[in-house]
Amino acid sequence: MNLLSRVVWSEGMYLGPHHFQAQNRYSEDSLNFSSSALFFKPYGLIGYALDPDALKNGTVALLHARGLFEDGLAFQMPECDRVPDARPLGTAFPATRDSLDLFLGIPKRAFDNHNGQPPASQSRITPVNRTYNDEVTGRNERQISVGQKNLSLLFETESRAGYETLRIGRILRDGAGNYAYDPKYIPPCVQISASEPLMLGLRQIIEILHEKGDRLASTSTERSGDFVPRDLANYWLLHAVNSGLASLTHLWSVKRSHPDDLYVELCRLAGALCTFSLNSHPRELPLYNHEELDICFEALFAHIRKNLEVVIPTNCVLIPLEKTSDFFWAGTVPDSRYLTRSRWVLGIQSNLGEADLIVKTPGLVKVCSSKFVAELVKRAMAGLTLTHLTMPPPAVPAKVEAQYFGITKSGPFWDHIVQTRGVGIYVPGDIPQPRLELFVVMET
Repeated sequence: MNLLSRVVWSEGMYLGPHHFQAQNRYSEDSLNFSSSALFFKPYGLIGYALDPDALKNGTVALLHARGLFEDGLAFQMPECDRVPDARPLGTAFPATRDSLDLFLGIPKRAFDNHNGQPPASQSRITPVNRTYNDEVTGRNERQISVGQKNLSLLFETESRAGYETLRIGRILRDGAGNYAYDPKYIPPCVQISASEPLMLGLRQIIEILHEKGDRLASTSTERSGDFVPRDLANYWLLHAVNSGLASLTHLWSVKRSHPDDLYVELCRLAGALCTFSLNSHPRELPLYNHEELDICFEALFAHIRKNLEVVIPTNCVLIPLEKTSDFFWAGTVPDSRYLTRSRWVLGIQSNLGEADLIVKTPGLVKVCSSKFVAELVKRAMAGLTLTHLTMPPPAVPAKVEAQYFGITKSGPFWDHIVQTRGVGIYVPGDIPQPRLELFVVMET
């Protein structure tokens, strides 16, 4: 129950503790009410650390923590609040279990009841005396009784009735009886920097996006101005990758964003990537769950990683060519289907002028099997016929500086390529600094 009515102050009124308590409660409840109305799930950890060394000896210890309980109570330990006592696991971890959740708790606020009795009564605070100076003069010390929060560590197997709690960890036990904190667990938090697994997963996604974006961008550079369906699909995917990369990089660098903000950006990226996969749909994306962030984000990260591996289907295959000696290149045909219902296109770039390259290539460049191409040159034979293409097939990623030639797939020279599954190309010195690409366009 919130108190949202302020105290009415008047001259000459009798002042008692109730007036100041009611005024303080009004301020706290108003702030909590406003933050809950304006922000989604404004509770959780801002930062924390558990002691892994103590756990090896069967003791749970909290080193530091800061954050907000769901009722709006703020805590910061050890700077402002007392760190709860360490607790031995003992019988709290039954032998039949492999994991045990750990909670940070404090007794709930008792309305119209005691909140400041000794800890034995399970009260919310314990009055302690602290000395303060007058902040104006810096002198005139006075002792003031302040409420020290009765924070404690609670196990999943214990009753948490009457406590405000935050789950801060998960303890695992292996077959040998050794204890360790679950490295994948993500507690409820109000800043993503509170969770190392969350930041690590985000960083991995950003690195994958960088790599995917560079790979997609490299295929689109030096293209002609004519877009084809395959180009459009690649650009759409590149747009999805770059759009997600910019916003996620910002969230990672700032580190203060709420997990829900990260969830929205990851879902935006995951939904866009579903466009390029036949087996994914946005309805499969996990819903946000502030109490189960590890399950939510682990599924979301896995979905994005899987869909970033998608390759846009294409009926154009590039056969890698290796320069074996001066003027000679060789390549291997890895699939017999490339030899049947397909078109072969040779792309060539050179410092030679465009017109000269178009005229000289069919008469000077020789294409045959890699085993016979040297003999072909010695005998001054023509090899496979090359025909200049004013416009390469749409599936070929055309470059402005290159000229493209269709390769006639017939005759004894072609038969030798089919038999050996190797292709050889000879380019004489009359065509300076040649750069070759051999494409196979599959017929659909």
